[in-house]
Amino acid sequence: MQALKVRKNFLFDKEIIDKAQEVIQKRHKNLTEVLNLYFRAIIREPNILEQVEQTAHKRTGSFIGMLDGKVGDQSYKEMKKEALRTSEQ
Repeated sequence: MQALKVRKNFLFDKEIIDKAQEVIQKRHKNLTEVLNLYFRAIIREPNILEQVEQTAHKRTGSFIGMLDGKVGDQSYKEMKKEALRTSEQ
């Protein structure tokens, strides 16, 4: 296996890494193993990126967080058009 040297400007948020490291250590892994597993998963299943992004942006601990994934992502104009179509029928 060849190693890839990451550029010096490849930066992570320290707070996020510290929090993630706690979770990673509970699974008896290290950050390098996790990143390698993540990249292998992306190769086998590219749509996993969408799932990870949704999970990363999911809000927790509040009422509005319960609505994540339940409410559509339509714009106001689209919702207005839809409402007009349903009222005409």
